[in-house]
Amino acid sequence: MSKLVSWLYGYRVAECERGISIRVLNLMLRHNIEYWGLKRDNSGSCIFSLLEKDYKKLNSLLDKYQLRVYSVKGRGLPFVCKAHKNRVGLLVGLAVFFVLIFLSSLFVWDVKVVSDTDISHNEILANLKSLGCYEGSFVPSIDFEDLCVDYVNKYKDCSWISVNLRGTVAYVEVQDKKLYEASKKTPANLVASHSGIILDYAVYNGRSHVEIGSVVKKGDLLVSGIVESKQGNVRLCRADGVVNATVDTELTVEVPYVYKKQVYTGNVAENTALRFFNFVFPFHLDAEPKGSCTKSKESGGVVLFEEIELPLSLEKEVLREYTVEDFVYTQKEAEAVAQRTMDERFQREFPDAELISLTSEGKHTEDKYILKCKIKCRLDIAEPRDINTN
Repeated sequence: MSKLVSWLYGYRVAECERGISIRVLNLMLRHNIEYWGLKRDNSGSCIFSLLEKDYKKLNSLLDKYQLRVYSVKGRGLPFVCKAHKNRVGLLVGLAVFFVLIFLSSLFVWDVKVVSDTDISHNEILANLKSLGCYEGSFVPSIDFEDLCVDYVNKYKDCSWISVNLRGTVAYVEVQDKKLYEASKKTPANLVASHSGIILDYAVYNGRSHVEIGSVVKKGDLLVSGIVESKQGNVRLCRADGVVNATVDTELTVEVPYVYKKQVYTGNVAENTALRFFNFVFPFHLDAEPKGSCTKSKESGGVVLFEEIELPLSLEKEVLREYTVEDFVYTQKEAEAVAQRTMDERFQREFPDAELISLTSEGKHTEDKYILKCKIKCRLDIAEPRDINTN
């Protein structure tokens, strides 16, 4: 049960003695009495929370068995009203507050794009605004299902869009328009991305131009997208297949002993502002550092009862001044950096390769450390290259 609902209905934190706790919990289970926050204190007594109406129901059931639970405290709106029943102004203000909260829940307070996409988030928000979904729009006037359909029909840069309203925030997920179907229709050959010796291959579409054991160079034709039938007819297709080869390559990494590094001076400036919808009100501005500085931004929204996100946020920009200084690697440090860089480079350039053997050789010069690696690996060297039909 959400904290907002339990607070509005009112709930009690109840306690029962250790000897009867199992009987009380079983009784609540049999009569579908919902409880939460179950724990034991140092004396072994059982403490839990339940709605006020369920607390009364539980006590009426326990009377039959001459059992008793004790109310530790009452929380929620009914208890607040009861405690301040003689303070009419406070109760009226509280009532007005909740009326305003209810009315504000009828409007979209924020629109957030939560999916990664090549389309600019600002462009997505502008497109949604043109269709009637934006900060401050009236929720009952928006049919979110029709909104998504209209967006896809009007803006051809995405294949689908989902807009889900949670509380007062509209969360947007977008899937880019996939172009791979169009690319599959483009005739293409498969050529060698690296030089090597063919180990095995499988052709799914097109005509093979290689044999097992043959030597190929980078750029050589492996599978042709130009296919001739027995009748002499020629057709173009997009060649597809896997061509595994043994590839010998050499990678070199150089690490200078002297390198530059940012060092923070300790001079920090903070600019703080309050954001309400699209309005920003700065209220604390420090003098900006004179030197070079990094910038980082922090933003914290306001959430009511852990359920309702308010269109308020505190935004803070932190500027940290730094200088660039020279540092020197020791020989061992340079070797460690070179090895780490080599590993990262191999993973980046040959992500799907199966390593067969690796030999490395390092050399210290006057101003740098040079690491050379000779690598033998098993790799799919088939790379598509479009056929020029013009």
